[in-house]
Amino acid sequence: MKKIEMLGYFWVFTSISLCIGLYKLELSKRVFDEEYEYIKKHRAFGNLTKYLIIIAIVSVVLLNCKFLIDKDYLFIARYGVAWSIFVLLIMCTGFYQKRNSLYYKRGLLAIFSILIGIAGSGYALKSMFFK
Repeated sequence: MKKIEMLGYFWVFTSISLCIGLYKLELSKRVFDEEYEYIKKHRAFGNLTKYLIIIAIVSVVLLNCKFLIDKDYLFIARYGVAWSIFVLLIMCTGFYQKRNSLYYKRGLLAIFSILIGIAGSGYALKSMFFK
């Protein structure tokens, strides 16, 4: 098996694992953690994160199906990175808290670090996005 093919299958395994985690954290009706439930209730964007999570899970399932059927590595390289940046933006909406929340400052710090990560990823991959 070629190294790039192994990397593709690693992508599929990792993305499915992340989707299961996103589902458990955001969409599951079971209480995960009292602190996290408080954070979910005091988000500034309300249920927007839940709908973005559904879009992200559907899109990664389609990405994985496209990869497994066509074995198109360039496709997974381009859109896999875009999907990862989309997940980072979802995390930003999930962490942004209302001002009266106990975790407002911690959410701002998390958003700042995620946005720096997005900027770093965008700069590192600028040749792939802007040809």
